Amino acid sequence: MTPQQLILDVEGLFSLPEVYIKVREAVNNPKSSIEDVAFIVNQDPHSAARLLKMVNSSFFGFETEINTVTRAITITGLTQLHDLILATSAVRAFKGIASELVNMKDFWLHSVYCAAMARILARKSNVIDSERLFVCGLLHDLGHLVIYAKCPELAGKVLVRAKQENRPIVMLEKEVLGFDYAEVGGELLKSWKLPPSLYETVTNHVCLKAEGQFRLDAAIIHIANILVLQEAQPKTGFLAPNLDLHALQMTGLNEEDLGSVKLEAKRAMAEIISLLFSKN
Repeated sequence: MTPQQLILDVEGLFSLPEVYIKVREAVNNPKSSIEDVAFIVNQDPHSAARLLKMVNSSFFGFETEINTVTRAITITGLTQLHDLILATSAVRAFKGIASELVNMKDFWLHSVYCAAMARILARKSNVIDSERLFVCGLLHDLGHLVIYAKCPELAGKVLVRAKQENRPIVMLEKEVLGFDYAEVGGELLKSWKLPPSLYETVTNHVCLKAEGQFRLDAAIIHIANILVLQEAQPKTGFLAPNLDLHALQMTGLNEEDLGSVKLEAKRAMAEIISLLFSKN
């Protein structure tokens, strides 16, 4: 089985809300106006309210208070608007998923921590549109949910062997499945017709490529993911992979910088979780 085959029939299990699909189509349509996109978002009061909470949060830090969706799009731009709607839509699509192989609360805490850290790393690395890295961090681990849903027995063997042999999960996935969660996650995002900046970054954050348009993005997600896994290691009992120091070199940061990045991400966690997971 390949990652492409694995996601062939997951449309009903893992699919994005209609509001996001419509927003994406409008953003990609050169004839659409800001008002057209705002109209679509406002048809879904949940998405509209969540978007306004996000753009007015201290974490995203836009300079002026934003009271309407139209104003939000004008200030953030269509690309960032797309990324923020995608973030809230993905959480809505997946937060009801249950799995015997993973604690879903811990899964989302890991993803949110990684997303926060990725955005901060992107900002410190002078990456334009750092919201893109926030979304990549939030979605980088979705391949695990697909594997747990589609190959539960093999996934269970991977988890058992990872602890028994004290080896990273991603290495055992390659041995047992023939591919890893990042490849599956990338294929899922590609099937959703997301831009290459998202699906290529997710695909390549485990094994960084020497070349490619989104090498820096993948390096940032790699760093954020490894830092979160290393911090969680005493609790989970799973060995975290080593940090690729070449990834750190690509960002222009050093290991001393990472401590402040983690602290800033932790301070932002409660606010982000409230933004993404509150009921209203």
